[in-house]
Formats: sequence, structure tokens, C-alpha cells
Amino acid sequence: MTSEPIPSPSSAVTTAQNVLLIVDAESLLSRYPTPSQDPANPTEIPDGLIFFSTSSKSKKIVTNDSATKVIVEMGRDIHFRARSVSLIAEHSVVAYRMTADNSSVLTAPQLEVHTGLTVPAPNPESPSVPGSRKADDHFWTCTPKAPGTTQCELGFMLVNQQCEVAGYFQWQVGVELTS
Repeated sequence: MTSEPIPSPSSAVTTAQNVLLIVDAESLLSRYPTPSQDPANPTEIPDGLIFFSTSSKSKKIVTNDSATKVIVEMGRDIHFRARSVSLIAEHSVVAYRMTADNSSVLTAPQLEVHTGLTVPAPNPESPSVPGSRKADDHFWTCTPKAPGTTQCELGFMLVNQQCEVAGYFQWQVGVELTS
């Protein structure tokens, strides 16, 4: 058991609307076995390789169909996190760019990094007693301003367990924000 307290997250984090982008990393690499190694010229990917889940109101994971509808509270920050589907983190996802083309609908996404956070983790000696470790949190944040549609682009890399880039990718999606 950890002896150090785990502080509560900031109020900005607890009131944020969360969107989890789930990348099927192994399918992506099997479809694109030699992806771009240039972050300025990433491999464009089609629909069907990234899925998402939003807030506690959404009980299902939705396949992107290039016209995604997201129900949000206007003026309340949205935090976008990207993760991969893998058993032992063969490949992790690191989002290095996010853009939105309609500033009247959505503020420009900004990268936010919180370093050295204490997070709960299983204790190998006694799995039913929690332990802790240090980790960094990162996400892209923006604020919906008005209902409408915007074209979003996500630039991300797949990174192997040695933190070597397996490839750079780009995904575009039309997002309709509704309240």
C-alpha cells in the first residue's frame, strides 16, 4: 500500500468532458506495414481503425464514419486522449497534432501535459492491495463554442515498447457538435 496521498485532480479535469480515441494499432500496422517515418507527411488512414467513447452517458464504443456526432455542453472543456488496443502495450499511441478548422464551433486544440502524477497500480506482491507509481498524463483540450460542424485532424504516432516510432499517421473526421 502506498504511504503517499494521491491528490485529487484539479477541478478543470473533473469537470471536463472526456473523449477516448481508441486506435486498433495491430490492424493499422498490418494494413500499413511500412507507414511514414516523417511526422510532417504522415500516412493517411481511412475510417474503421479508430473508435471512440465519450463521457459516462455513452455506453457504447462507436465506429467513426467520417460524420461523427458528439453531444457536448457548450463552454465546457473537452479532453481528447488516444490509446491503443493491445494486451501488453506492443504499440502505444502518442497524438502529436490535433487541429479543428472551424474556430466558431471549437477553440483550437492545445496539448496539455501533467508530469509526475501519482497513479494507483497493482502491487505485484499483493494484487488486492493497491500500490502506486509515477506517471505523466497528457491530452488535447479544446472548448466547444457553438453547435455546428468542424473538420478535425489527428496526427499520431505508434510507438513500440522501446519508445521507437513504428510510424506516423493522420486521421481526418468531420465532427458535429450538438448540445
